[in-house]
Amino acid sequence: MASLLHDSEEQRFVDRIRCTTYCEISDEMIAATGSSFITRQWISKKLRRSGDWVRRHWNNTIEECYTQFGRGRPQRLLWVLKEHGQSWDGAYFREIILPQHVIPFLRDPANVLDTDEVIFLHDKASCMKANATQHLLEDEGMKFWGNSIWPGNSPDMNPAENIGAIIKDKVEELMSSEDRQNRYNYDILKTNVENTLKDLENDTDLFIDLLCSMRKRFDALKAAGGGHTNF
Repeated sequence: MASLLHDSEEQRFVDRIRCTTYCEISDEMIAATGSSFITRQWISKKLRRSGDWVRRHWNNTIEECYTQFGRGRPQRLLWVLKEHGQSWDGAYFREIILPQHVIPFLRDPANVLDTDEVIFLHDKASCMKANATQHLLEDEGMKFWGNSIWPGNSPDMNPAENIGAIIKDKVEELMSSEDRQNRYNYDILKTNVENTLKDLENDTDLFIDLLCSMRKRFDALKAAGGGHTNF
């Protein structure tokens, strides 16, 4: 059996997905016909992996494939708080947020799995979908989804909406525990927001759970005909 010439964590992730999918297809074939040509040996040859490798991943679920991906890899979250009183306009986004924070962060190999595979996604806010912003990203050599690619807004399909709700609830809880005179204090609010974001940076279980929820989100959204779901 020929081994992989260029093995990587990304390739192993893809192969774990393929192995699990082959296993599921094999089970369905056996249930329907009583037999299947898809065996561990067949998968081993197909993926150019050892029999022991296939055996270890034979019964993995898709969710387990995702949770195994990126373990031990340096991945970080970036939070940027705009200055007090600063409007979130195009000029501020292009002159401060992108060049001073986002682009350097995405180019740092300590923050992402592969700097050559980074794709910047936006939420079609005015400052993000502006032609000037699109041109800036092009000039900087950043891969991104342009306005013609970005799909229609669907909060139920966006795990970031869940993160936003978690942040809001936590900050509201912290603010309500403050003395009455501090509940409307800007500096206290900023401190509580920053502390909440810092706590979330290391909550890998939360992000793994949200990532693994994508398949259920697709199914729920399809069942609802594109309407509202419990996500």
